[in-house]
Amino acid sequence: MRAIILCAQIFFAISTGANEMTDPVTLHMGENIILDNGLVQLGIREDGNLQELSLRGGPNLASSGYWNSNGNGYDEQGAPIAQKFAVLKGDAKIVRQSDELVEVAFVREPAAPFFFRTALHYVLRRGEPGFYIYMTAAHDAQMPAGSITQYAYNLRLAPQHFDYIAVDDTRRHISHSIEDEAAADRVMDATFGFADGRVVSKYDYTHAIEDGDFNLYGWAGPQAGVWWIQASGEYYGSAPFRVLLTSHQTAKTPIIIWQAHCVHRGGYEIEFRPEDETDWQKIYGPAFIYLNDGGDYDTLWNDAKGQATTIVKKWPFAWMEHALYPRERGEVTGQLDFDDGTPAADAWVVLAPEGEHWSHENRGYHFWSRTDSQGRFNVQNVRPGRYGLFALGADQFFEFERSGVAVAAGGETALGRLSWERVVRGRRVWQIGTADRSTGEYAQGDDFHHWGLWRRYPSDFPQDVNFVIGKSREREDWNFAHWNWYSQNNAWNIVFDLDGKPKGKAILTLGIAVARGHNARGFGANDRAAELQVWVNDRQVGLVEVESTGGDSYRSARQSTRYSVREINFDAEWLSRGENVISLRHALAHPYTEGEEKGERGSGPGCIMYDAIRLEIE
Repeated sequence: MRAIILCAQIFFAISTGANEMTDPVTLHMGENIILDNGLVQLGIREDGNLQELSLRGGPNLASSGYWNSNGNGYDEQGAPIAQKFAVLKGDAKIVRQSDELVEVAFVREPAAPFFFRTALHYVLRRGEPGFYIYMTAAHDAQMPAGSITQYAYNLRLAPQHFDYIAVDDTRRHISHSIEDEAAADRVMDATFGFADGRVVSKYDYTHAIEDGDFNLYGWAGPQAGVWWIQASGEYYGSAPFRVLLTSHQTAKTPIIIWQAHCVHRGGYEIEFRPEDETDWQKIYGPAFIYLNDGGDYDTLWNDAKGQATTIVKKWPFAWMEHALYPRERGEVTGQLDFDDGTPAADAWVVLAPEGEHWSHENRGYHFWSRTDSQGRFNVQNVRPGRYGLFALGADQFFEFERSGVAVAAGGETALGRLSWERVVRGRRVWQIGTADRSTGEYAQGDDFHHWGLWRRYPSDFPQDVNFVIGKSREREDWNFAHWNWYSQNNAWNIVFDLDGKPKGKAILTLGIAVARGHNARGFGANDRAAELQVWVNDRQVGLVEVESTGGDSYRSARQSTRYSVREINFDAEWLSRGENVISLRHALAHPYTEGEEKGERGSGPGCIMYDAIRLEIE
């Protein structure tokens, strides 16, 4: 079988000879195609599957690297058929060849089960300690209808050479082995219980884009470190509030995953129904795979962090040549104020293709930034085009939106001062949390990368949640997730005093960051809405139904792309002078003891995660 082999070697600059840093990238045509820059060795099969990854002539560090998809087509009646996972294979094509760079692409035409034209590119550059990967996808009216639920690249590493996993400064450590995982008890997908009581899940190592640390993750061992570096996340749909898989252990190999597109945690399919004749194409990446050696694990990790900083600063890459990749970009600047003149500090500013809400859009590219203390923002490296601008967070339940933001190559789109209307329903009585799309300020909200956090609830809240306004603390007394399994009572109570008997209308606003329904037995169900009863002083005043955001609650998340706001209006006279109680109760709930067996296994109960809750009186 004809193979394509890219060869090179890499190690730290302090141990690299000058000739190795200046070797040209060479191409040798024969039974195999060989590329060599004097630093890294790569061996790629003729269909695009990576077979070799070695450092300075050392052992093969890779088990395999493959481009893959998950999606579906449609039957003759136009109904979607079942999704299928596929390892993609393409035909090899030499795209560019010079002393400075060689680029090899593997091109796949639309075919079952993935009806998109796709390509995987490997790029090797002169003098660089690593290689680049990028992917493209395209669909037009001549192709069968289809959808993309996942488009990814998986790099499996040789298990004998890697024992240290790292995804950020906090989550980096010696990992359990493939043998440990093979012998462990499977709890749910990619989640295993060990004899010592630990439960380890691939979801414990996810990255949330909005946390700002999604640029770097990987593995290290005595031979080398292998690190995945993303300079930009512009190609992620529904960004920036996305949660992505990174590195984890499996029963076969350590793995690094690049989820260029995925529906996990509130994302949406890229869908082309039979009646959709849109011509579409998109580029994902490039990402840089960096190799290093020559130090202990702390040294390797810190060096990789430095390399990631360097790569990010180089975006967009000057060497990149592709019709879908504009090197010349623009920027969007402005100042965001509330309508009372105060600055909208620490707000998210998101640019998404015009015509659709940012949380649903995934065919195009997204760009984002945060406002400073004065409300000023600067969104950089924006592709030329027309965008909608959205602002969210800053303790606001409702977003700011402006359409018609035109960005030109090399130019600045200066929007000046923008006014964001504060939605005020009346006099604020109290608020729990900050409306910032996250539950990070609550109990366990700052330590959520663990499977089965519902198991801690009975010990953390043996009397359930009884939050007293003015006395209780959010970090200690309000759990980050309201499970539908309870300790003593199916009620989270908010207790507060009023100086007098109010009149008029009261408005209770719930910002909901995550929702997951539950079935008749009380266990979580991703396809069911969550139902919540709202009671005021033992009187039910509302029933809230929230569409499920998916598997966020059991996959180590504290927010989702799919955010919702519910306002419950009730007669303020139902409140009393003195003590009042507002109770939040799951419509379907069970004592924790009834769910305990399932609580030790599987995906646990349904839940609602509250971003913030506010009571106002007109």
